Amino acid sequence: MTKDVNMSSEAAVPPSAVWAQRSDVIFLTLNVECSDPVFKFTEDTMVFSGVGKPEGKKYELNVEFYSKINPDKVVSKNIKRCIEFVIAKAEPQETYWPRLLKEKTKPHWLKVDFNRWEDEGSNDEETDRMDLMDMLSANQNSNKLSFDDLSDEQEGEDSDDETIPGLTDS
Repeated sequence: MTKDVNMSSEAAVPPSAVWAQRSDVIFLTLNVECSDPVFKFTEDTMVFSGVGKPEGKKYELNVEFYSKINPDKVVSKNIKRCIEFVIAKAEPQETYWPRLLKEKTKPHWLKVDFNRWEDEGSNDEETDRMDLMDMLSANQNSNKLSFDDLSDEQEGEDSDDETIPGLTDS
């Protein structure tokens, strides 16, 4: 039995993708370097096709979203090694979608974008967000020790002040 090399190189595969969401938008990133991507959105689907660079691999993706989106408010950005989409949900919802896709099975090519993920119910306001650096600097300032009250007279001789045997003072 022989493998048809031309047939296997012609078969399109889905690009790997990551996603996150807010109450009003979906963030979807396709991890593929593609010079001329073709994509189309409807109120509940996305169709993508393109040829990856530099290997010339064909990519295709057909997505049926969990719920309706607004196809007129999709913003795309083709950056070096990925294509980013910000997809407006048809109606902002109190609760997040339980998944991106309508079907319940989890595809191998789709993962959660933990760099953009925010827990449901967290405030989007910058003032409510905890800044780690501010927290660390506040903690550092409150735990500073003061050495101002120590004087040389109060300090006794330390063990490192003793002369080391075999050495002479000059």
